Amino acid sequence: MLNFAMEFSRNGSFITLLFFTTEVVWGCLAKSMGVLLPTLRDQFTTETWIIGIVLALQGVTSDVAGLLAMPLEKRLGCRRVLIYGSVVAMMGLVSVAFATSTVHIALALALLTGPTFGIITVLDKVLLGRHFTTHFALACGIGHMGKGLALLVIAPLTQLFLDTYGWRGAALLIGGICMHLIPSAAVVQDVKPHYENISDESSADSNDQKGFDTDGNISLKASCLGICKAMDLGILLEFNFWIVFMCNFGLTCTFDAWQLYFVPHLQVKGFSAQVAASLCTAAAVGYLIGTVIWSPFIDRGLIKCSTAIIISSLALTFSFVVDPWVNDVIGYVIITTICGLFASALYTLIDVMTKDILGIDRLVSAFGWMRALFFGRLIAGFVPGWMYDARGSYDLAFVVIGIMPSVCLLPLVIGLMWKTF
Repeated sequence: MLNFAMEFSRNGSFITLLFFTTEVVWGCLAKSMGVLLPTLRDQFTTETWIIGIVLALQGVTSDVAGLLAMPLEKRLGCRRVLIYGSVVAMMGLVSVAFATSTVHIALALALLTGPTFGIITVLDKVLLGRHFTTHFALACGIGHMGKGLALLVIAPLTQLFLDTYGWRGAALLIGGICMHLIPSAAVVQDVKPHYENISDESSADSNDQKGFDTDGNISLKASCLGICKAMDLGILLEFNFWIVFMCNFGLTCTFDAWQLYFVPHLQVKGFSAQVAASLCTAAAVGYLIGTVIWSPFIDRGLIKCSTAIIISSLALTFSFVVDPWVNDVIGYVIITTICGLFASALYTLIDVMTKDILGIDRLVSAFGWMRALFFGRLIAGFVPGWMYDARGSYDLAFVVIGIMPSVCLLPLVIGLMWKTF
């Protein structure tokens, strides 16, 4: 109990609150854009997959920009980066309401909102990992509840805004709601990293780190080595990194596609826009429960994180594979609840496994590189829209996307057989 009070101290609570708020804002952004997708397609007279790619670009740029978290943190400190990033992200989000073409939306989301969110998300998780030890799974679960809250509220709220104020008014109001991220970032204190800067064994190598040879001239080899060390490129050669990356890749493909295309999918099946948006509530309820469903067992060592990931991935795949045969409200309530439950569980479990098998010293580079390899978001934005334009239905797209979490378990299974962690 004492350890719980120490970890959830004032600063620990603020760090958890920041992660929670970031997830709320990211969930609002993703789900509201999914609800607005059909309207934006009709407004700008374009194809579904083009709008899907435009909306997915913010995720792509956020993933790539995550690599900037380490140098920015070292130069400016966490608090400044979080505050400045929050302001820039909100500027980009609000500017969507004034767009006159898909290019304007792409620029606002891809150049302003996406990159800053990538940096903020990486630093959120790093701060959480540095502060929490015993109750890390619980803290991650509480933070990920934010997206569940967004899913619970934002889809019907966006539909209400859309019906009342049009898509521009809806985008402006969503941007205003998301501005709560700024004060959440402002109350977090700077935390010194628990790792030490990488240094060479001898003083003779200090010149190499600075990019100079023994004569004081610029050394290309030393400069390249310095870049590799700063970006921790060596982590890409570690099998344990690819275990957590592939788990994250499969989840990203599946759940990002669900957020973008679930409401349009139900509308194609004959559900009204209001009913389709309301069915997101079932996923939100499942998401809220799933964030902490494994936490008591993981924190107490009653079940291995890898076992929980395998169970959750298979269950998530099930909820997508059966989708083509579900055509009633009750059926969708059941499978969307399962989807939200195990998707949120995987988000928490992947964060915990990353810290467990890669260590606290490499959290920044681990989370940064996991986001930088962004192909999952491109697949999520392109494949369902392209398959719908080709077939006039999302059924096959949901099956194809849904099997990704299970296929991506292969490195984890190999790692368990080889006992690499």
